[in-house]
Amino acid sequence: MSEQAVSLYNGFSMPLLGLGTWHHGDQKEMTEAIRFSVQEGFRHIDCAYVYGNEKEVGVVFGEIIGEGKEVDRSDIFIAGKLWCTEHAADRVEAACRSSLADLGLDYFDLYIVHWPSGFVPGHGNVPRDEDGKVMFSGVSIEETWGAMEKLVDLGLVRSLGLSNFNSKQVTRIIDMARIRPAVLQVESNPRFNNEALRSFCAGQSIVMVAFSPFGSPDLPWGAKLPHILADPILKGISDRVGHSTAQVVLRWQVQRGVGVIPKSVIQTELTDNLGVWGWELSKEDMKLVDGLETGVRKIVPIIKMSDGSVKIRDEDDEHFPFGFVEGQE
Repeated sequence: MSEQAVSLYNGFSMPLLGLGTWHHGDQKEMTEAIRFSVQEGFRHIDCAYVYGNEKEVGVVFGEIIGEGKEVDRSDIFIAGKLWCTEHAADRVEAACRSSLADLGLDYFDLYIVHWPSGFVPGHGNVPRDEDGKVMFSGVSIEETWGAMEKLVDLGLVRSLGLSNFNSKQVTRIIDMARIRPAVLQVESNPRFNNEALRSFCAGQSIVMVAFSPFGSPDLPWGAKLPHILADPILKGISDRVGHSTAQVVLRWQVQRGVGVIPKSVIQTELTDNLGVWGWELSKEDMKLVDGLETGVRKIVPIIKMSDGSVKIRDEDDEHFPFGFVEGQE
């Protein structure tokens, strides 16, 4: 197994470096970034229904993936995600098939439950009642997982995963699962390294994949902080090892056994991200990056209420994952 990929517990291989496809700008920028990334050597593309760009991504997939094209389907790892309105057992398969059709694919290498909270279907992606409150479905995570397992039986999906679940919720799934989760995708970066959850995953043969590995400075959520790549500690390491601060951050994650799916539409950044291989951070430098931990989570979706106030989207649901502090049983 190359250092560039990790073997999941079920024997399938997952490239550790991927490209995230959540983009609030012109989707043509994202599709061109996908095309360029695959041409440059990226072999893991992370997609999701709620990103609102599956059809556009599907067009570029059709142009670059397949026999005689840029890459064979068997040589690229593609992840998709089940949205919150589709958690009921009788909706999961149709949602998966719809995403596959839009992306022009026959199967997902990895299909992920995007959030633990289910929403009432038929009223948009984030349904709200007349008071502005989110309409939660109350579908259990166990019901959803049972339907996810059937996707593997049908050959629509090779591996299953979770995103934004805490370790208690993952344990609930493991305890009832016929097919265990192979991946847990969560926020992780030097300021919020999620080490307790990474350690939990390692003990359960689950690979943790980090989204927002650079702290998502462009998102309006959470505290306004200086860009993580401008951190003087990271810049000091960068100067010493002769690699960019972005490469230092990505290398730190890879050496922790964590996959990374940074998003960018800028070609120089995409090429730079590929420079994570063929060198190592010392134990001392790894500890320096570990020392940037603040414990402050940024990726917590919010909604605006009619009075102009802001509220955490899922906090009133029983499945809200972030009320539990990892490592404090």
